[in-house]
Amino acid sequence: MFLLTKRISMGLPLAWLLLGLLHLPWLLPVPAALMLGFLTWRHRHILAQVGTAPLASDGFAKHVMVDDLLRLAGQVLLSPLLYLLGASFAVTP
Repeated sequence: MFLLTKRISMGLPLAWLLLGLLHLPWLLPVPAALMLGFLTWRHRHILAQVGTAPLASDGFAKHVMVDDLLRLAGQVLLSPLLYLLGASFAVTP
């Protein structure tokens, strides 16, 4: 599950570049919103396993969530730049 999160996180900049290439600024918040939904689901999944799984604890769940939210916040701060970079490469008819 944690490797999947890193792979999805690495795909977010590519999504913003693609949105820039397609000139779709109204879709700019969608990749981050989908990632936030996935992180929320994963946080609840970890909390549901507290007491049964060896690594699951409240502190571990909070640590993972804060780490992922900080990474997402940094990527969201860069998303307008990535969008503009993609838009600059777009071919206009």
